[in-house]
Amino acid sequence: MRRNLKNLWIVTELFPPDETSTAYILGEIANAFVNKYQVKVICGPEIYDKRKPLDKDNKFRIDPNIEVLRVSGVDGDKNTTKGKSLSFLMMSYRLLKQAKERIRKDDKVLMVTNPAPLVLLMSRLKRKVGFELNILVHDVFPENTIPAGIKLPAYGCFKWLFDKAYSQADRLIVLGRDMKAVMQDKISSFSGNSEIAIIENWADIDGIQPRPFPGGKIVLEYAGNIGRVQGLNRVIEQLPDGVEFHLYGTGAMEQKLREMKQPNVFFHGPYFRSQQNEVLAACDIAVVTLQEGMYGLGVPSKTYNILASGRPVMFLGPKESEIDLLVREKGIGYCGWPETWNKEELAQMGKRARELAVRDYSKEIILNKFLNLI
Repeated sequence: MRRNLKNLWIVTELFPPDETSTAYILGEIANAFVNKYQVKVICGPEIYDKRKPLDKDNKFRIDPNIEVLRVSGVDGDKNTTKGKSLSFLMMSYRLLKQAKERIRKDDKVLMVTNPAPLVLLMSRLKRKVGFELNILVHDVFPENTIPAGIKLPAYGCFKWLFDKAYSQADRLIVLGRDMKAVMQDKISSFSGNSEIAIIENWADIDGIQPRPFPGGKIVLEYAGNIGRVQGLNRVIEQLPDGVEFHLYGTGAMEQKLREMKQPNVFFHGPYFRSQQNEVLAACDIAVVTLQEGMYGLGVPSKTYNILASGRPVMFLGPKESEIDLLVREKGIGYCGWPETWNKEELAQMGKRARELAVRDYSKEIILNKFLNLI
């Protein structure tokens, strides 16, 4: 009976059992589509970062009806611009090679925007073959190189090429209102008829449950990639007296932050997805940051699990961006530093955050949006 189902190809470097957020999201989306399509995946190796061990408590599994084809990985230091660029190029061509051999005109394709060169390559393949192309926009290249401090040669040429590639997609799926505005502007100069739909990230409302707030000092927390575009150095520089700042995770900026040697700043290192509930419960308020130049270029997925944990959000980033709007509209935290810290007020915000996660951002609600769209 499954032979009568159309093919849905998911093309992505990151896929389970890798535990990055992109891999997890694509894995859940793949599982959701198994009753509607014959789901086939072209992806990279099982582990993106070989230095990080697999979580033995990770219970997530891929549906056995899903066909997974993996290409070999690329060795190199992904924390350097040169190493990351080379990795992106080689991985993109390896994924494209498999796509060219297997994807046919009547198939549907869902791809994500990482690695970036794959957007150009799959757009060109779509024009030749004629399959339906859906792009899940997690990152907007090359605009995201500017806040990252990366000087990209021939930036204008790259932007034109990527704008055109996006305009060739049948559907662009973005994570927020600000990202939709940016993508509309990118494709406006071209004659494509790309539909732009907003589907937010989801909250794990079953796996993450509210726990009591910690006693004592106000505990501020950041959990996730400690990268170049988070601006965490500014958080440390502005940390008020009597407030602790705890960081969970690792990344390119971790060592520089450690070298700031602030006494109320604590580094806990990487953690597994199965430990999220414990990690998020260890704070009074969770930090979500974006560089000012990141308006419309990304929506931090960590926000939604923070809501599930019943913790308020302190958002430091561009005004009118998706998380800025969400926090202000729903009264679930602060946009910027508050004048005072009140544990009772934080608890009330956290209660509203959990209610919002259950009502609007459960996995079932968000995955049904994908099922109804593609």
